[in-house]
Amino acid sequence: MTALPNSRLQIHLDFGAGAIPVVLGECLWYSMLKVAAFEWSAQALSLSYKFSPLHMPIRKGVIQAKRSPFDGLHGIFSDSIPDGFGLRMMNNAFKKAGHHLDSVTPIHRLAWVGARGIGALTYAPVMGPSESKELIEIASLGLHAAKADVDNFSDIPIAAIRAGGSAHGARPKFWASVHKDGAMLILGDHMTVPKDFTPCLVKFAPARGDKNEPYFEAACLQLANSHGVRAAKARLLSHPGGAALAVERFDRSPGGGRMFVQSLAALLEDDFRIPQLDYEDIYKVSMHLSGAPEVERIYRQACFNVALSMKDDHSKNFAFVMGSDGRWELSPAFDLCPNEGPSGWQTMSVSGVADRIGREHLINFAKSMDLGDSVAKDGIDQALAAANSFAPLAIELGAQKTATKKWQRAFKEIAGRLSVPMVPVDPSTPAKKRSPKGAKSLAP
Repeated sequence: MTALPNSRLQIHLDFGAGAIPVVLGECLWYSMLKVAAFEWSAQALSLSYKFSPLHMPIRKGVIQAKRSPFDGLHGIFSDSIPDGFGLRMMNNAFKKAGHHLDSVTPIHRLAWVGARGIGALTYAPVMGPSESKELIEIASLGLHAAKADVDNFSDIPIAAIRAGGSAHGARPKFWASVHKDGAMLILGDHMTVPKDFTPCLVKFAPARGDKNEPYFEAACLQLANSHGVRAAKARLLSHPGGAALAVERFDRSPGGGRMFVQSLAALLEDDFRIPQLDYEDIYKVSMHLSGAPEVERIYRQACFNVALSMKDDHSKNFAFVMGSDGRWELSPAFDLCPNEGPSGWQTMSVSGVADRIGREHLINFAKSMDLGDSVAKDGIDQALAAANSFAPLAIELGAQKTATKKWQRAFKEIAGRLSVPMVPVDPSTPAKKRSPKGAKSLAP
């Protein structure tokens, strides 16, 4: 693996599809401080884009990152570095190349990602071997996923390591373009792919976890799209070990186009591992980015996540997308799978409440965004209808009945709180609200 001279990295904005990449600036690692410093280029200073307006607006001068929450890296670049499964794959590649992980900085990790990360940011010079278009069968990729998920990296080809080492989340997953037959894939993230192939994130069930997860997520994404929530498109792929879920990438467009993407965590420089945000924060960020927040989309996704126990709704599971025209919008919903959440609470609170969220909390949230009563009620009703349809759809897709009925019972309990107005609570026993400690501010 090639060493990175002076830990200096050039960062580009590449919308693809024939567009000329823009040099955004250079990033340098301060080894003594263990933080990165970045300076916008003269070319970037002439742009009208709002890349990261809350914490890293385009301006002259050197901008030094904070030590946390992104290990000394600026939020705008943090989304390019994976966590969970992808980080383990990346670490394995560094160790195989003879590098001690203690000497690997976030700048080295960005260089290893190169042009294979989320969105339209690319990094140069690139560390490691060049990307190659390798065909692989879904059955073979399933075997690699199972081995890598238990840290058995022997005999896993470098193409699979690179395709899995830049993807986010805990589950085994790989960037790949999937053929329409669902059996053949091209590993990696490529600007252009042959006809009948679609750029996807291919997600497998954990080797030592619930094998029903791909079926559950497939059902939730389908139900979201049919019940008022714009969600990512996906399809199930069969392999000898069960099923994988191929989620179409919303940061890629036909003809090799790329979209600029930032997670809510990156925009707010929020530690997504600590529950401290409210759905109101998504509304505020949307307002700041576009001036015309997508209030109905935000509200309907909040209703859907509450009704179907999507309690893993942390700030990395929400994102905003910007095209080459500079217009921002909320990304399609993704990572929709029932989850028990931290201590049974919703990670993202609603109207300040994260435990036993009721109908009135969602209605109050709708009112705070000036949504009408009919939309507010319809958002809840659609979410309840989706929850009611989950079990038959998940079982039809291939999920086990016992595991599915566990969630059906959980949804029924939630529905009891969302279907009818709650009885007025005695003032001496107020609803549990999340502590304001650590609450995020939209100010830089």
